[in-house]
Amino acid sequence: MSEASDHRDHRSDRDRDRDRGGGGRRRPRRRDMLPSGRGRKVEREYEPPEVAKPPIILAKPSQEQTLSQVSITKSQDKPVVMVRKDDTSGEATPQLHRHLSQQTLISDSSSQSRLALPPEMIHPVKLVDDNQNWIETGMEMLVDQTDFLVIGVIGGQGVGKSTILSLLAGNSPEDSLRSYIFAPQNRDCQESCVHLTDGIDMFVTGQRVIFLDTQPILSASVLEQFIKNDKKVSTEFTTVENYMEIQALQQTAFLMTVCHIIVVVQDWFTDTSLLRFLQTAEMLKPSTPSTSHDSSPEENADYFPNVVFILNKANRDDFSIQSYGSMQYTLKKAFDTSKLNILEGVTMADGKIIPGLNHKTVYLDVNLFLLPNIDDMKTEADPMSMLLPDYRGYPSFDNLINSLRQQIYYMPREHLTHATLSEKNWFHYAARTWDAVKKSQLMAEYNRLLH
Repeated sequence: MSEASDHRDHRSDRDRDRDRGGGGRRRPRRRDMLPSGRGRKVEREYEPPEVAKPPIILAKPSQEQTLSQVSITKSQDKPVVMVRKDDTSGEATPQLHRHLSQQTLISDSSSQSRLALPPEMIHPVKLVDDNQNWIETGMEMLVDQTDFLVIGVIGGQGVGKSTILSLLAGNSPEDSLRSYIFAPQNRDCQESCVHLTDGIDMFVTGQRVIFLDTQPILSASVLEQFIKNDKKVSTEFTTVENYMEIQALQQTAFLMTVCHIIVVVQDWFTDTSLLRFLQTAEMLKPSTPSTSHDSSPEENADYFPNVVFILNKANRDDFSIQSYGSMQYTLKKAFDTSKLNILEGVTMADGKIIPGLNHKTVYLDVNLFLLPNIDDMKTEADPMSMLLPDYRGYPSFDNLINSLRQQIYYMPREHLTHATLSEKNWFHYAARTWDAVKKSQLMAEYNRLLH
């Protein structure tokens, strides 16, 4: 009985296998092989999950390292690492997603703002307009830092003030006149005897050098433009000529108070009216404000800038030892009692520019520099010029302007006031100084003496 039932059970198993297509033989199922048919489920043995190791990211920026450390230290800001398979290379590319806190984002943005470059100007802005009014536009281009230099320029009409100031600010003699920072006079302006700068213009370079370009002093063009525009003169001035002189004195006294260096440009030597004008402006210069009422007289000493005299459009004879020495002697005698710093800053008697001009042949160290005419690039042919085509009796204009720029930038600078000023503080100080110059009682007394 039992044998018959066992036989039926075995037979029923073979029948079932035959019906399923097993061919009467049951094949063992391999769990590690993938099925060849589509849409069939894969049965895999259960394996305990391995702990995923965090990917190692090489060449990671320092900023991301700092942010990741901050996020890992906080439990709510843990980094989430997702591994996505790259379709092109077939490699697993790690993607790091961070949930940064608001405090971290604020600190990051503040660090970027601290490292931001200061703004750079493309063209000069007006500091004082033609009506002698103060303009606040230049405040936007200044920053809160104390390492800056202020250079101003004064001179007559057509002597090359704007051209020299543009070359000191970064222009090259090979640049076109349209690309100059301060617009120089073209041929039409020279023939019609008109000036291009009204009031005071300001330009700030990326090296934090502030340049101030002024309208020409003692100029008939300024007087003609004033009369042509039918402007009214205040009742405190008797004539228009007196008003033009006081206006030029106000601008020069202002530069003597707010500039580290003043460049005085002239195209012939010597202009005695210019020397007397500088002495008068020094006399009318406002005093440096004191820090407190209890300060000593030594602390209340007035500030006086460095003054550099430039003879522009000089000829070959001006570069000789006798001519250069005579010009230095004249300037030294004219400013013998002056408090302006005219010594030991800029010179041609160092033996490097012209070998004949050195400390053995020139005994004075007055800040005097000579520049030839920028348009005078060629000389007549002579035996010396045939051997040395670039020789004119003096170095080239490029070498001279580069030497002048280097010496001016390396001049010692003193504090304008008893307290250290930043660029923005200097702007506010300059605004107060301009207001004090316009309301100066010394200017009013000098105006009455001109009657």
